[in-house]
Amino acid sequence: MELRVGRFGPDREEDLQQREREAAAVAGAVLGASPERIILTHGAAEAARLVAIEVLESGAGQRVILLPGVDRAIAGAVRDVAEVAGAVVDAVPEIPDVLDATSALVVMTHVDADGRLTDPVPVAATAHAAGARLLLDVSYSAGTLPLDVEALGADFVMTESHRWLLGPDAVASLWVTPDLDRELPEWLRQASAPFARSSMLALARSVGWLLMYVELPWALDRTAALADQLYEDLGAIEGVELVADHAAHGAIAAFRISDWDAEAAAEELGRSVFAIVETDAEAELIRVSVGAWNRESEIDRFVARVAELAAHTPESLPRRPSLTILSGPIDPEEDA
Repeated sequence: MELRVGRFGPDREEDLQQREREAAAVAGAVLGASPERIILTHGAAEAARLVAIEVLESGAGQRVILLPGVDRAIAGAVRDVAEVAGAVVDAVPEIPDVLDATSALVVMTHVDADGRLTDPVPVAATAHAAGARLLLDVSYSAGTLPLDVEALGADFVMTESHRWLLGPDAVASLWVTPDLDRELPEWLRQASAPFARSSMLALARSVGWLLMYVELPWALDRTAALADQLYEDLGAIEGVELVADHAAHGAIAAFRISDWDAEAAAEELGRSVFAIVETDAEAELIRVSVGAWNRESEIDRFVARVAELAAHTPESLPRRPSLTILSGPIDPEEDA
């Protein structure tokens, strides 16, 4: 559009506002929220930083509670603000039943990077009983699980757009509960602006495509069915250990294979199946995820190869030849 009409013009400001409203509207549709309570930010870390600035008052004595599974970038952003505000940050190994009166902010994730799903409602009740606010990250569940932000109980809910929503990088949506100051969303909008037109347009179009053409309920149901299939099939393999509970998981599966380190197992998987996997060498984990676009046959092939690895050790596994692809300039005459 900028090539056709230029970057600046008399209607530019109005156009930018329209693009932002459109992006907030689709984000609100995914989160089950009013667009007026949605703020766009430059990534989840910025959203967490703005929330921490709003919640933490100057002066020592306040506590920030980081629950297990919080993303490192989000935790780092909150720690930076807490250091300036003189607050104490506690990264706890499990969800506490009671918080003391000095607690100001609790940060948790709905589905963590290992696929574990945690109900935020009791956590919100615990936080509110102590007078604290709850910041909930749904980046790994938005686009894979049905969401109704008000029913989750959190005061702030944020999600990045580049995962299952297929949106642009470095764009996140932050929802603010109506129970807080009605002027707060406007303050947060001003703090996170400006946004590139292309980013807002990309978010609106990608999520809009999911909502109107793919249809989000269908995508959610299919993703859940494929994730259940993946968990059931992997859990049935002797020698495979899943991190998340089969009864409470997202669209991510983190697992270990007996007698294999994660890097070696991932390399062998790459010899016979096309799968984009992530490895955690410290925890010896392999992480995979599914989306509505996957086929059942793809999961079947992946699980079959995992079963083959689990039935062997690195020494006893029959080696498959690697396929080497050479790239370079193509000469049509030589190729012919």
